[in-house]
Amino acid sequence: MNNVSAELEAVRAQLDTVRQAVAAEVDSTWTSAWKSPDTVDAKVRARLAGHKEYQALRVRQRELEKGSNP
Repeated sequence: MNNVSAELEAVRAQLDTVRQAVAAEVDSTWTSAWKSPDTVDAKVRARLAGHKEYQALRVRQRELEKGSNP
């Protein structure tokens, strides 16, 4: 595995970790009569859209994918 592939895997793992942390926080703190897996997922996606670390990782992921696929 080359350095780009290794970094890409690390970035993907970090993205997953951040997403799981945000999902756990949303699931544990959000109380609503309309709470369902779909609404929780929508709220998680909305939170991640404004999450600076997550967005920086997404940018890095795109850069790595672009560099590894000419």
